Amino acid sequence: MILVFAAMQPEVGACLGWMRQYRQTEIEGFPALEADGAIICQTGLGRRARVAAEALLERFRPGAALSVGVAGGLVSRLEVGDVVMCQRIDHESHRAGGKQESVVSDSRLLGVALGAAKGLGLPVSKGTSLTVDVAAWGPAEKSAHHSWKGHDIVEMESFWIGEAAARHNVPFVAIRTISDCAGDELVQTYGVKEDGTFDTERFLEYAREHPESAPLLAAQAERSRVALGNLAIVLAGFLPPLVQHFHGGER
Repeated sequence: MILVFAAMQPEVGACLGWMRQYRQTEIEGFPALEADGAIICQTGLGRRARVAAEALLERFRPGAALSVGVAGGLVSRLEVGDVVMCQRIDHESHRAGGKQESVVSDSRLLGVALGAAKGLGLPVSKGTSLTVDVAAWGPAEKSAHHSWKGHDIVEMESFWIGEAAARHNVPFVAIRTISDCAGDELVQTYGVKEDGTFDTERFLEYAREHPESAPLLAAQAERSRVALGNLAIVLAGFLPPLVQHFHGGER
C-alpha cells in the first residue's frame, strides 16, 4: 500500500486520473479516498498535515508515502506548470537557529518519479522546498524565503509529511507543480478553508467587494488550472506502477 497526502480538494482531485474505482471515507478524522493499494488523504493546510501523516502512517505502515500538490516558485527559471521533484525540504522555523534538520526524498522514488515525468514530456527538475506556516502571497515574501538557503519552491505541508515518514522508516517523495512564479502576486480571498475545502460563498463575497481584482483572480485561476493539470498527468504516470509494486506487500 502507498499513502498519498494532499492538502486541498483540487489537489486530491489531481490524484484520481489513474483510479478506476475508489470509495470515499474518513480515516482518523481526515477525508480520504481508498482504492486497491492506495489511500489518498486530504490533510488540510499547513501543520494539519503533520497530524494526518502521523496518524495514517502509524495505522497502515505503507510501502511509500507521497506529498503532492501545487507550490510557489522562488526562482526565475521555474514557470507555471513546471514539475519539481523535491530532493530536500526544510521548515522556515529552523531559520531562527537551533534545530536544522532537513527531510529528504527517497532517492529511488525520486528517480522513478523524475523518469515518469520526463517520459510524459513534462517540464521537470529536481529541487528543494521550503515549508512555511503562512502562504507566500507576493514577490517580497518569496524573495525573503529564497534568501535563506536558496530553496526553489515554497509550500505548506511537505516537511511535516516527510518528517513523519522518516520517523516511521517509510520511503518518501514530494512532488509539486508550480502554480505561481517568483514574481507573481497572489490575491488572498480567504476562499480556501483550513481543512482544504473551498468556501464558494466567501470567495464570491470577496469578488463582489473587490471587482478591481477580477483580472488577477482570473490569472490566478488559470495558473492553478495549468499546475493541477500537469500534477494530474505526472501522477497518472507515476502512481499506477508504484501501487502495483507495493500492493502485494512487497517492500
